[in-house]
Amino acid sequence: MSKTIEKLKHLREKVADPDFQQSRGLSNEVSYYILAYNPQDQPLVTEEINSMQQQLNHETVGMDIVEFNLYQIMWELLDDMGIKDDVLAMEASDGIDYLTEQLNNAFEMTSSENLFVQYIQRHLPDEPVIVFVTGIGDIFPLIRAHKVLNTMHQIVTSVPVVFFYPGTYDSLSLSMFGESKEDNYYRAFQIN
Repeated sequence: MSKTIEKLKHLREKVADPDFQQSRGLSNEVSYYILAYNPQDQPLVTEEINSMQQQLNHETVGMDIVEFNLYQIMWELLDDMGIKDDVLAMEASDGIDYLTEQLNNAFEMTSSENLFVQYIQRHLPDEPVIVFVTGIGDIFPLIRAHKVLNTMHQIVTSVPVVFFYPGTYDSLSLSMFGESKEDNYYRAFQIN
């Protein structure tokens, strides 16, 4: 059995656990988890996320999984700003580094309430949920996972959050696709 399959099986067990659903037993830590996986396993991860959503959202009373895809959110935010078409032209004319800098400014990624976190906060339902954050690999290198994580845990505190990360996480640092190291992030628990 691959490591990704084992991790997904473990996550499925956790998601069904009422203690996990209600963020109990964490010694006052934020209820954030990272499921790091081999990027080649993306289709398997996507399929399992859909399966877990269908199962929990239809079989469990009072608890739903809500998915926030950062890639889709990025395009929606750009569309709301009226600059969606400009982004593609900017990359072609000025390069990926310039585009990354401009997007981080536009999304206020250094703010404690960047636009991604504000979006998630606005779209969280009132009823109890488990939050799945996906699309992290799709927006790399434009937006870095640690920038979302570092601000999101200050805003979204009452529900469990699972980040699906195509790379490695060693409880201290993130490495996208197992190659590009990000800044340290140590507040999330690993799904092993």
